[in-house]
Amino acid sequence: MISFTLGELAPLARLQLTSEQAATVVAQVSTNSKEIGAHCLFVPLKGERFDGHAFIQDALAQGAVAYLSSQAAASAAANTAATAVAVAADAVDAVDARKVACPDTLRVLGKCGQLVRRKSKALVGAITGSCGKTTVKEMTAAILSQAGSTLYTQGNFNNDVGVPLTLLRLSTEHDYAVIEQGASHLLDIARTAEFVESDFALITNVGAAHIEGFGSPEGVYHGKSELLDNLFARFPERNGDGNLPLGRGIGVVPADSPWWPQWQRDYAAQIKQGRLLSFGESAEATMRVSKLQQEGEQLSFTLTCTLPGLELNHKITLQSLGRHNALNAAGAALLSRLMGARAEHIVAGLTQSQGLSGRLTPQRFACGLTVIDDAYNASFNAVIAALDTLNQMPGYRIMVFGDMGELGASAYKLHYQVGAAAALRVDAFMALGPLSQAALQAIADAGCKPEGLNLDDLKSEGLKPEELTPEGRKPELQVTMAYGAPSHAELIARLRTEIRGKLKAGQPVTCLVKGAHAMHMDQMVAALTELGAELDAKLDAKLDAVDAELSADPSAKQEARN
Repeated sequence: MISFTLGELAPLARLQLTSEQAATVVAQVSTNSKEIGAHCLFVPLKGERFDGHAFIQDALAQGAVAYLSSQAAASAAANTAATAVAVAADAVDAVDARKVACPDTLRVLGKCGQLVRRKSKALVGAITGSCGKTTVKEMTAAILSQAGSTLYTQGNFNNDVGVPLTLLRLSTEHDYAVIEQGASHLLDIARTAEFVESDFALITNVGAAHIEGFGSPEGVYHGKSELLDNLFARFPERNGDGNLPLGRGIGVVPADSPWWPQWQRDYAAQIKQGRLLSFGESAEATMRVSKLQQEGEQLSFTLTCTLPGLELNHKITLQSLGRHNALNAAGAALLSRLMGARAEHIVAGLTQSQGLSGRLTPQRFACGLTVIDDAYNASFNAVIAALDTLNQMPGYRIMVFGDMGELGASAYKLHYQVGAAAALRVDAFMALGPLSQAALQAIADAGCKPEGLNLDDLKSEGLKPEELTPEGRKPELQVTMAYGAPSHAELIARLRTEIRGKLKAGQPVTCLVKGAHAMHMDQMVAALTELGAELDAKLDAKLDAVDAELSADPSAKQEARN
């Protein structure tokens, strides 16, 4: 972290300090009283089930040089602490001397991050989107790491707490920073964008995610576009920089998105000025994807950009599944190019980038079973992308699906659309959760009667299927088997039976697991992985037995193994 004084923080965070406090040097900011180092400012945060103010004494005992205290939270915490902690009279003044009062400790945490960001020389790229933002962040970081020292968001530290903590990791050595910003409500991104003060901004897509919080698809669009609004407000014109191809203050959005026409209307001036660029398969995309080909787990495509200063024309090969990852790579390549990466950095970075656990991660077994782990989370767009990926896989294709979350009044309609899409793309659809009954209803409408269809489950969620079934023609039928399970255990049991039967018949099986994080679909991945290992062990035992029987006849041994 780049150190600062409380005096430097005061005007930014509107703090009132004594002259002694203003001179206090801060070399660490911590929200955890157990992680207090030298010159540490302790920031107690208040949540639904905890109040960090209760741990102020612990932080001071560990050597914190100062602590924040929000007035309302501090008084409540003090009342609680008064019954349990007796502070010696001669220690009170010392404690108070280290107290920095503020109305909102979370906001001051953000301001700490903003101050460090301003003291850093790093170029900052911000990324948001309904899905794909973590993958694009990782790809962008892999590219920029080829060009210089790069800081990037770890894990899913993309909220009001995670974003400032990420900014606080900046050091004087960093050349680049890639900051992921998440949101589930309007103004979420506006808040964190204030602290990030990005030089560039990218929106991966706008989809049906967190509709419950945003209120509508239009709300999602406006929420994600807050990243552009913040950028263009700070850069009303392109900011020239001789070290950058097009200067700072440039945004990037997906040209293939149904929201592209809306961006064209809302940001017509920026597009005309060349400050809002795009990526995708569309002919009008600034960074264009073409010649897409999936061969096993290898995804190859060509990235082309003809815009002066950003020229690129290279074939890229990723160890990855899914067309959407080519689009993710195009977005990362364009953002990195704007930030100064050269063509060789893009090729090397994308080639070396690794897939993320729980995001279309394949595991193949000798018995013929392939398990694709996409269980980390599930937005509607990501589920459709997963179905498209599964559709390209060989053998018998099983979609193992758990409810999507935070969709509000759109929940039934979107789950129904998942079922309609699955009916066209997979051989078997096995689902868990009350909302997944809508997907099974779509499959029933297509002509395949699912087992375990129970519309009462939907009604228990306050939904009325008879009023919400989407209009239009029924989906064409490809799926031959559908099942709605009442529990994880029963879904696992049915999967084992289905998979064993297909493998015994000599048909390879691919299972893709997808669902909201709250559905704990990682349990399904673990069970399927265990099944694959179990079947492989039996296969090895059988081959060992054949080896033993034919050990006296090597030529017959090889024939038997084949």
